[in-house]
Amino acid sequence: MKEDDHDHDKAKRVKIEIEKFIKSTQIHVVVATLIMTVTFAAGFTLPGGLDSDDGPNKGMAILLKRAAFRAFVISDVLAFSCSAGAIFLYFFMADMDREYEEEPEYDWLRMVRRSYNIASTLQGFAMTAVVVAFVTGMYATLENSLALAVSVCVIGSVSFLMYIAIFIWV
Repeated sequence: MKEDDHDHDKAKRVKIEIEKFIKSTQIHVVVATLIMTVTFAAGFTLPGGLDSDDGPNKGMAILLKRAAFRAFVISDVLAFSCSAGAIFLYFFMADMDREYEEEPEYDWLRMVRRSYNIASTLQGFAMTAVVVAFVTGMYATLENSLALAVSVCVIGSVSFLMYIAIFIWV
């Protein structure tokens, strides 16, 4: 086999692999955008509502002093931030062909792989954080009914068990 044929075959394999990454990222971008949208909205429609009484706490979250509410806020911000970071990386990947046009193809593929892996990890963190935000937000609003609050937390946490089961079985 001639070296030109070998280079052509390698370039073709690289192109196919990059196309697979790009197709996969389309789904990831949709999920990341949904998580960003939901967590953005949750940040402004806080569980328990806002204090509307005249006074120094007017406009502040009613549940501000509860630990579950604070966990909700932190996990909501983490989910938003991780999804935003993933989307930024996907944008970077989409523009990579222009930015690294002069570079050898294998470097380009390495950059795509690295960006994809980091974005996927951020997306995993975002999905974990959004489940935690949901569970803690529900707990914060249902804290007065402890049995119901704990039930919601247990049922909401089933997604972690499903992930572990899928990871083990696949």
